[in-house]
Amino acid sequence: MKICFFGTSSAIPSAGNGYTSFIVKLGASIVLVDTGDNALSRMLELEIDPTQFDAIVLTHEHADHLGSFPALIAALECMNRSKPLRIILPPALTPRVLKLLALFNYYPGQLHFELSFASEWNLTSGASGQDGGARIEQLPGNHSEFTMMTKFVAEEASLLYTSDIRYRPGQYTAPARGCDAMIHEATYSSATLPVETRHSSALEAGMAAHEASVRQLFLCHFQSDAYTSPTEAAEEAARAFGGSITVPRLMRWYTIQAK
Repeated sequence: MKICFFGTSSAIPSAGNGYTSFIVKLGASIVLVDTGDNALSRMLELEIDPTQFDAIVLTHEHADHLGSFPALIAALECMNRSKPLRIILPPALTPRVLKLLALFNYYPGQLHFELSFASEWNLTSGASGQDGGARIEQLPGNHSEFTMMTKFVAEEASLLYTSDIRYRPGQYTAPARGCDAMIHEATYSSATLPVETRHSSALEAGMAAHEASVRQLFLCHFQSDAYTSPTEAAEEAARAFGGSITVPRLMRWYTIQAK
C-alpha cells in the first residue's frame, strides 16, 4: 500500500500547499481521498491517467474536502472517461453530493461513465481482479454531522484516515484495530488549540497514534500560522508517540509498512 499527498493544508491553504487530499494505491486500484482542490492536475503530474483511477472517498461535507467535486466530474466527462467510478461516502451525504452535481447540470445517469455511491467497497470484486481481499470501509468520526473515518485494508498493510476530527480518548481503539498506520490531522499546535474546536493538535495526533498502537503516523491539515517552525508538529506529536512520524512532502510516494 502506498500513499501520496496532493495537499496538507487546513481550510486556509498556504502558498504552494492546497487543501488536504491524497491518493492511495490499494492493491492494483487507485483511490482519491477528498476533492477540495484540483486533484486531476496532480494526477497528471504523477502520470496517472484520470480516466482510469478507480474510486473517490468523500469524508465529509466541508468545502475544503468536497468543493471541487463537480469540477472533477465535469473534467472526467470532458475527457470521455468510460470506466465506472465508485464514490465512497457517508450515506447521509449522498443527497447533498447529488444536489451539488445538479447545480451544474450533471446527473449520474447522463454521464458517459457510471457513477455509483456506496459506504464501503470490497475490492475483491473490483474491475482489476488483482486486489485480493482489499477493502475500504467508513467508520463514525467526530467533527461535523456526516464526518467519517476511512479504513483501507489490503493483504500487505492497513491504514486509518481519521479525517478532520476532535480528539477524544478511546475513540481510535476499535476503528484502528490491526492498522499499521494512521493519518491524523494536526490543525493546531497544543499552544494554539482553541478551547472550542472540532479539530486536533499535533500532540493529540500523537496521543491518538499511541492509543491506536500503529507504527506510522502521518500528520496533515495544518493551519499555517499555528506552528513556529516546520519541525514543530512532528516534535510535538513525538511527545506522545514513539513510532515513525511523517510530515508529508507533497507529490511523494510513501509506503505503509506492515507490522
